[in-house]
Amino acid sequence: MLNNKKVAMGFICAGLAAIAAALVVVILRPSDYTTKIPEALDETVARSAFIRENVSLSDTTIDGKSYWYAAVTDPEMFIDSECIGEGHVILGYRKHSDSVDVYALCSLIGYGFRDGMLVDNMGSFCIPTLIQFDKTDNGEYIFKDAQEVMDGGEFVSSIKKMFPADLANKAISAQTDEGIRALLTKQCERYAAAYLKVLGRKATISSYQEQNFLILSNYGVSSDVENALCDLHPEYGFYVGSFEKLEADGRYVYSLKWDGDNNGNGTVTYTKSRYDTDEIIEKFDYRVKGDKFTEIKQKKKKK
Repeated sequence: MLNNKKVAMGFICAGLAAIAAALVVVILRPSDYTTKIPEALDETVARSAFIRENVSLSDTTIDGKSYWYAAVTDPEMFIDSECIGEGHVILGYRKHSDSVDVYALCSLIGYGFRDGMLVDNMGSFCIPTLIQFDKTDNGEYIFKDAQEVMDGGEFVSSIKKMFPADLANKAISAQTDEGIRALLTKQCERYAAAYLKVLGRKATISSYQEQNFLILSNYGVSSDVENALCDLHPEYGFYVGSFEKLEADGRYVYSLKWDGDNNGNGTVTYTKSRYDTDEIIEKFDYRVKGDKFTEIKQKKKKK
């Protein structure tokens, strides 16, 4: 299952076959457990990631090119994300008479718009996973079940219990393999790029780790004031800047702005506006000084 990685916390893909092609070298390098991964199996592993999370994988054709993307339809399940990206590396697989066990490193990342960029804001990354498929008489693979390893102190021991010995060692070493981690990130970002293509938007695809998103305390605002303001306006989160949210009647921009010094003296402004028209729906201003804050009442316009 996905793990939130919110910190106070859409895809160019030339089809799943292209992802499979990009993986060939990596699949053959990390493991001698098998000598060849069937393309159909590789595509099915990608699709199964979305099946496991009840996300619909869609495809469309733009300017003669095929794009696969996964738009979020359940905002309660994927908080602050509006599209999902998948990445995987198959370490090996075991054939049975009518089924297949696949040993893979899997990633599933959620993306949302922040400060004009499409940024990953939740997900699971490089998780050793045992995925089971039934195999039909005509060679098709049907997703059956998936089991992720335990986290925390049981991470290594659960890998060794679930994976064959040689693959277990590879799954463990992959956690610090920058090449594999970069590949998984690139695969996920292909879905994000395709989502941007579907929206007809251009934006940088990035991650929270790459960006220096600041919170009010970075400007010297006391934690008591910061927490109190967040309690008053929890829908805006902690981060200074803006993020976008899809609501029933359209796309909105939520902005948290700091105008002041680095000693916690200044003005905090919360603004919700429509993305397409910039119409302000609500706005709240607070004057902050030390460990105190007061609301600046909006002047009523004369009729």
